[in-house]
Parts: sequence; structure tokens; C-alpha cells
Amino acid sequence: MEHRGPTGASVRTRERGLRWGAAVLGGAAATMLLLAGCGGQSEGEAPAQGYERLKSPGVTVDFPAEWKAQSEAERPEAADAAAVLERDGRQLGKISVVLKYDDSRDAERAAASALGDHELQSKIEKFKDYSVNGTDDGQRINYSFEGTGAAGAPPKGESVNGVDVVGTDKSGETFLVRINAAESALSPDELEKVVETVKVVDTE
Repeated sequence: MEHRGPTGASVRTRERGLRWGAAVLGGAAATMLLLAGCGGQSEGEAPAQGYERLKSPGVTVDFPAEWKAQSEAERPEAADAAAVLERDGRQLGKISVVLKYDDSRDAERAAASALGDHELQSKIEKFKDYSVNGTDDGQRINYSFEGTGAAGAPPKGESVNGVDVVGTDKSGETFLVRINAAESALSPDELEKVVETVKVVDTE
């Protein structure tokens, strides 16, 4: 089975890994107002104060206004939408949305593929069914790792938390929303508020 990772074109699951050591979240937090349910939805309510909405055809997620949404030229080739947080020359946060993540049309299988993206030093905290706004087929993976201290990355030893949200959109195709957060920039609770805004919406 082949799937698309946020950093490149389609590659076979066992032949590639996504390098997200520097991809961590940061920024302010605000309470998110959510809509639950199955099937496609419109975007619904506006983002909470202090947040903006990252849009892709069929999937949205809200991010702190301090962040910057990347243009098509700036973001990785396989990402359909992305936003980053940079401070003092370091990328402290990244959210990527990848549509048509693999060809399984099944969230559980796609989540298993997403597991293969993570570097060996990542600690998998949780892998479970997850209720994604707008679809009844969702999975999530919680994981953590330490910053490498490399140029542009969080300091060495910095705690980084990440969440992959995997599901199927209204057309039945799988998607991946990958969110990483440096704990010093975004607490686990604040990270969860971002995760909870992931929503499947009607394609315009």
C-alpha cells in the first residue's frame, strides 16, 4: 500500500519515514467551540478568539493567530494545508493537513500507516478510535519525543508532544492532520484544544 506523507509524494509505507523532529507547536490557547456529528458539515462557527482557521478541501483545523499559514509554495509538496510557528529562528510548531493520505479508505488502516512515519525515538503514548467532527471513522495517535537541538529545531532535550488525527472525509478518502507541540510553547491541554477543532466539512 502506498500513502502520501506531509513531506513528499507517495512512497511505500516501509520505505520512508517523515522527519518531524523540528515540527512542534507553540502559541496561545483559547477555548474551542465544537460541532459533533457524522457526515460532511459546513465550517460552522468562526474560530475562537485568537485563532484562525486552516482550510483544505474537506478538512479544517484551527490554529493560534500567532502562527502563519503557509502558501502552496512554502509548504511541503504533499501537504494540502500547513501552518507553522517560528520564534528566534526556530520552528516551534507545525500543523499539516494531508488529503488522500493512502488508498485504504479506512481510518484504522491509515492510522497504522501513520505509525510508520514516526522516528524510532518517538514514544507512542496512545493509539485509539477518535470521534472527529463530521465523520464517524476516526483514529488518533498520541506520541512524544525530545528536541534534537539541530539548527531551526527546538533545543536539545525539549519535550515535544504530537497528535496525528486520521479519518475519512466526505468522499471516503483518508486524511491525516499532524500536529506537534513543544511543551514549553503549548501545554498538553492547549494542544488538545487544537486537536479538537479538526473537522470534516463539505467540499466547496
